[in-house]
Amino acid sequence: MTPEALEKNMSEFLTTLLSHIGSADSTAKVTVNDEETLDIDVAISGENADLLIGYHGRNISALHHIVLLHAKKLLGKDSGKKIMLSLDVGDYYSRQNDKVLRQVEEAISDVRLLQEPYEFRPMSPRMRRLVHMEISKHTDVRSESIGEGEDRRVVIHPNNAQS
Repeated sequence: MTPEALEKNMSEFLTTLLSHIGSADSTAKVTVNDEETLDIDVAISGENADLLIGYHGRNISALHHIVLLHAKKLLGKDSGKKIMLSLDVGDYYSRQNDKVLRQVEEAISDVRLLQEPYEFRPMSPRMRRLVHMEISKHTDVRSESIGEGEDRRVVIHPNNAQS
């Protein structure tokens, strides 16, 4: 399937899905950034963004799962390609990323000053990855994930201390 055909099919699917869940005024822009790795961006905007995002992002997470399943169905099991889907509603994840990055910078400052570990609240795998990637840019601190399931969180340590 060509990137253009994939974009068209997914846009039509999203329009129908959004209409069925009461967000017919929302629009979805689908972009296939890389045909080889199937890096797909979906940006949804509209008046019902809060409904689509849900409490603590639960609805947007479910929507992401549904759209990813549809993309996999379109491509078939034998395509052998991994799909990297980025779905955002009303810039929710962009705002969340900015907020978490500000918290990371504050936590790094605290760890440097106090020379004590800083433990974040539990967060999603996507947010933990963002934290680890940001921490990796600094040589004087390191990070690890601890906990299980929904209680999994990131701890930042000074690089001269043991975990």
